[in-house]
Amino acid sequence: MTRRHLFPALLGWAASARPARQAVSLGGCALLLDLRNGRLLVSEGAEVARRLVAAPGSTLKPLSLLALLEANKLALQEEYFCSRHLVLNGQRLDCSHPNIAAPMNVSRAIAYSCNCAVAHFARRFEIGELARYLLRSGICSRTGLLPDSEATGHIEPASAGPATQLQALGQSPAAVTPLGLLAAYRNLALRVGRPLFAPILDGLESAVEFGTARAAQLPRVSVAGKTGSVMSATGLHAAWFAGFAPSRFPEVAVLVLVQGRSGGADAAPIAASLLRTYFASRP
Repeated sequence: MTRRHLFPALLGWAASARPARQAVSLGGCALLLDLRNGRLLVSEGAEVARRLVAAPGSTLKPLSLLALLEANKLALQEEYFCSRHLVLNGQRLDCSHPNIAAPMNVSRAIAYSCNCAVAHFARRFEIGELARYLLRSGICSRTGLLPDSEATGHIEPASAGPATQLQALGQSPAAVTPLGLLAAYRNLALRVGRPLFAPILDGLESAVEFGTARAAQLPRVSVAGKTGSVMSATGLHAAWFAGFAPSRFPEVAVLVLVQGRSGGADAAPIAASLLRTYFASRP
């Protein structure tokens, strides 16, 4: 049985909450968090949200780039030309975005989910530096958002070079729970309006506008978000979407995880349905 928490305006919707239940039917969870009071408005697949631990994939890229910005190791307008070909520790991680004429900067690296650019910038991390930043972000802490105990993720200090680059891309050694990733994106939403966060926010908005997360678009509300798609060592395909809305004045954060091959195709549409219902039903 899954536990469901629903805000009063959606009680009528609860009987046919197809979007959230779709996530559960796909072996995952769907969470909607009120940023104003810190309470979950919707939680479907609560057991998965509490217990499942998986690599976050590209949903971690905004945090990795923000860590470099805050450490003064990456300039706001710094650029890198993507070759679209990347191999790290024997893993082929070629970029899937289309060829574009413009070089990658922070915003475009997020919008296009550019592995090459993020891996290039991540070479500047010292040993364990990214892991320490991520742990401070709360991504591996118990959130207390749901009753009963919850698992925690694990972020191990990575050695320099390819191991740190893989971690910055949301690959091993990095694993999180859905609740932990939701908490991390809640903390990102709280940074809206800070100068260093501007290119991160622009990238998250652009990811939804024309990037891998465009299935999370809403017609009259700007959404900021990021997708991720990973395969675990056991062969589990995890498809993520994490974000918040409205992007410039956040009210809610949303997290969807399903067993699927694409965060953009499988998770983002469910997030859009949750957000659409929330904004249509609020007072």
